[in-house]
Amino acid sequence: MLTINKLNAGYGKLQVLYDLSIEVPEKGITVVVGPNGAGKTTLLCSIMGIANVTSGEILFEGGSLQNLPTHLLAKKGISYVPQMKNVFADLSVRDNLQMAGYLLPFDEAKKKAEQMTEMFPVLKKFIDRKAVTLSGGERRMLAVAMGLMKNPKLMLLDELSTDLAPIIAEKVIMEVARLRDELGITILLVEQMAKRALEIGDTAYLLVSGGVKFAGKSLELLNEPELCNMYLGIKQPAAAQTLTEGGA
Repeated sequence: MLTINKLNAGYGKLQVLYDLSIEVPEKGITVVVGPNGAGKTTLLCSIMGIANVTSGEILFEGGSLQNLPTHLLAKKGISYVPQMKNVFADLSVRDNLQMAGYLLPFDEAKKKAEQMTEMFPVLKKFIDRKAVTLSGGERRMLAVAMGLMKNPKLMLLDELSTDLAPIIAEKVIMEVARLRDELGITILLVEQMAKRALEIGDTAYLLVSGGVKFAGKSLELLNEPELCNMYLGIKQPAAAQTLTEGGA
């Protein structure tokens, strides 16, 4: 669904990505992991036209995304949930959902918002509360629901587990798997909770210093002790061998 070829990108004169190439297969979870500063978020920002792309190509369903404004990317079916500032803090949950459905006719947006509260019951419980009063995990759920309001084909998810307690982060990660399994949405997931992300993922890329150090199946990366220990802080990757690809 998404193809990136020999991408060079960064911010101003600072180059972050170097000849980076990845493939994001349809209806799967492609996980991007790596140490801090590897270029993971810059990859997502390049797709969304936020970072400066100096060369290479970004193709979505065969067509180029380069130089397209954000609202046209949304119309093409791409939804981006950034790591921070991903909800309107002073608006209610209801109003956040309605704002996210701006591309839809009013009645359709209202119906879609109701579907989101059914999918994420915690949002229904707090529908009239301001987003600022929600817990970190609840805000992440709201941000994902807002991304879904656009009826996306592809979701770009950036570090959903940031600053969350482990048990809450686990719930958020499992919601990502549900988007693939129940809705058939293609997902490009950048995640610091590397081991758990790789366990639910289908395809994986390890970024180091702006380039691809590993490309392959997620469970194959979990079974690379040297890479996991050196770059991901995973000390016992052999445990992943008990999983099967079918159970991922």
